[in-house]
Amino acid sequence: MKIYGINSANQNNQNFGRKMDAKELQVYTKSLNEGLKLLNKQMDIIIHNSASPAIEKENTGIGSLFSRTVQEKLIPFLKSHGFTGIQQEPNNLRKIGDPSPYAPESSAKNIFMIPLEKLTTEKYGKILSEYDFAQVVKNRSKANRVDYYNVNEEYERVLRIAYENFKEGNVLKEEFSQYKKYSANDLVKDAIFRILDKKYQKHWKDWDGIDKSLFSTTSSFGIEAAQKRIAEIKNVYKDEIDYFIFQQFLIDKANKESNEIALKTGIKIIGDSPVASPAADEWINQNLFLEGKAIGCPPDYFSKNGQRWGFGYFNPKYIFNPDGTLGKAGRILKAKYDQFFSSFPGGLRIDHVIGLVDPFIYTVKDAKMTPQNSGRIYSIPGEFKKKPEEYSNIMENIILKSAREHGMDKKDIICEDLGEKTEPTKMVMDKLDLSGISVTQFDYRGKNAPEKNVIMIGSHDNISFLEYVNNFFKKVEGKDISERSVFQRLVNYFKTKFNIGKRDEDLVHFMRKTKMLAEDTAPKEFTKTQLKEYKKQIRSDKKKFIEASYAELFTSPARRVQIFFSDFWGMGKTYNRPGTDKGNWELRIPSEFEDKYYEAVSEGKAPNLANAVLTALRQRGLDKTNIELADNLYESAKILAE
Repeated sequence: MKIYGINSANQNNQNFGRKMDAKELQVYTKSLNEGLKLLNKQMDIIIHNSASPAIEKENTGIGSLFSRTVQEKLIPFLKSHGFTGIQQEPNNLRKIGDPSPYAPESSAKNIFMIPLEKLTTEKYGKILSEYDFAQVVKNRSKANRVDYYNVNEEYERVLRIAYENFKEGNVLKEEFSQYKKYSANDLVKDAIFRILDKKYQKHWKDWDGIDKSLFSTTSSFGIEAAQKRIAEIKNVYKDEIDYFIFQQFLIDKANKESNEIALKTGIKIIGDSPVASPAADEWINQNLFLEGKAIGCPPDYFSKNGQRWGFGYFNPKYIFNPDGTLGKAGRILKAKYDQFFSSFPGGLRIDHVIGLVDPFIYTVKDAKMTPQNSGRIYSIPGEFKKKPEEYSNIMENIILKSAREHGMDKKDIICEDLGEKTEPTKMVMDKLDLSGISVTQFDYRGKNAPEKNVIMIGSHDNISFLEYVNNFFKKVEGKDISERSVFQRLVNYFKTKFNIGKRDEDLVHFMRKTKMLAEDTAPKEFTKTQLKEYKKQIRSDKKKFIEASYAELFTSPARRVQIFFSDFWGMGKTYNRPGTDKGNWELRIPSEFEDKYYEAVSEGKAPNLANAVLTALRQRGLDKTNIELADNLYESAKILAE
């Protein structure tokens, strides 16, 4: 067995960022998977559809996990690096002009997921010519960022061409007919919403007359007038409605192909369920929602005024009937999760699970949240207050039931429980043994992550890890980071009755964080002297800090590790900054994604997974049966660092 130094894989290497050759890659992949198995770890990467890469000649300006580049190039690449899942964003149709996937227009699918290059093939009846597709690529305004204005225009233009070609040909006609037979009823309502939304170009609550409450059973215009108006719209916009359904058909076809590939490759797509009710769902079922109320977050450490999301919330009396069966709203929720679980063989992430268990509801018309106009609807006194055993109803009798019916269980569900969890939420998570999320960038110690949890360095709501590291080290720049210096500052801190300066506070935080990282990732065989040296390296070298931070994910008890795409490729750019719309959701993985990864990992900006897994195995303690595995991981880590 080789004698390893402290994180020796990355010491004294010049950076070339070369790819592994076929033999090296085979050894690396095999040893990495063996190491993950020994550690009992599953590894996912988080990639939103829009962020997916595309080779130059097929780059339309926005990505899709259904694209040829992803299925033929990215998935094999990810598989070679030990990933078994890709977690995407919510796949619902986005509002025109709003790129956020967490504020959907309707339950219909995001049309930007349509793999345009495949429409030029025989399988899709060549409904798009090579020339027309090439024009989309030519007309894009950016390669590695998404220009949503440009993408909206180009997809609308070219999908119209594809639809007209489809109508003139014979291919796909039978498939489309079958799809319409089973899907048209719900999609027609979503189509009408989009048609009217384009007409009025304002919130549906401000639409004119009967259009505002077209499907409402409590409309003042009456059912007969509403039916007459619906019939009129269907007649006038018949082709437009068919066009809308046709786009959904293309997505459904591509989705099924993707799931078939997932079965063959072992890399499954994981869905994401937003807490928001789509705008069209609220419009269609407005009598089922609480009037004048919306879901949000109360004032807290992160937002002193609270967060006013503006999404409607179902009236609880329509979710479950008095006898416990599903009410009208409950059946809509069940259908929503049925659709998710049938679309995603890798399972589902549930956004803001607190909003399903113990939602915070506020009065929309009031400018400020107060105890009088807002609160946790199931906890405050009133007609909706729940008994302790009732808080789990939605999770247990709708979501978990839907999962089981689609061959999944709770281990396939990730509950986004970040933020200040309420007692009812903690109770339900424990009762149902649900997996939450542990984010180390939030100063969370990996050692404390529950086994059932997902652990990650950061997600779409965090700054990139490289930015975090640079900010972290900048706060102690020029400071004496010796143990003696920090100890003296702490002594002074207590002597002066807790009057500690901001810079000293940052230094103490830095020392505490790096101390925990060193202790939690140090090999079992390390002496006190070696541990002291290892700690010193983490504190003085950003690359060592990054290495230890990724290793912490694998030394933690958490069974599931997730890495956000911008961190895996060491981009050092943030994907989404909460509180602002500027530049969000635009970042993409470059078309030269293999080269870019190997460059970034050799520079110490991206995770060296061989090193991280080896570090975790050494922290646990190696024995004679692991010698060959450890040697292979060591050699692979060295190659990645070259």
